[in-house]
Amino acid sequence: MALRYSIEQHHVCFPTKVLSERVGRTLNMVIKTDTDNGTVCGKGKYVSFDQYEVADAPTTFEGEILEQAADGNWYVEVKKIDPNAPAILIYEVPTIAENYNSKFTATANFFNEASASRTKTVRGFVLGVTDVYELSADAFDGTPVAGKKVTIEAGSQKHKVGV
Repeated sequence: MALRYSIEQHHVCFPTKVLSERVGRTLNMVIKTDTDNGTVCGKGKYVSFDQYEVADAPTTFEGEILEQAADGNWYVEVKKIDPNAPAILIYEVPTIAENYNSKFTATANFFNEASASRTKTVRGFVLGVTDVYELSADAFDGTPVAGKKVTIEAGSQKHKVGV
């Protein structure tokens, strides 16, 4: 007898050196679609106290892939933003049950699920120039290479690697 199951794989992100994660410049972002950690978005319309809708990432966002981390992910440094059109990094710490087996505990299994029945909010870190965060290779549109620039296209959850 056998059992087959498959687990969706999602982007992995870690806010390595993101200042707003340390000093509280965090916004509660209301998501309406399933959203992976590491998604960069813009600040949309005001919903309620400290809650904003997710908007497309600002077109002024630019980053650079610095190097590959020891775990195989990639470090991205923020190089250019417009302070009047903030770029916001979506990041929630996955809650992993202790009794899961090793196949279920990988952070790539987790994502931020939208809810039709209630408002679902996630943490959004306001990015600044020189902030660094870590992304898995599947979070890029293109092949990540150290020294390449990255941008975000409207409506995308991936970082587009420049030529």
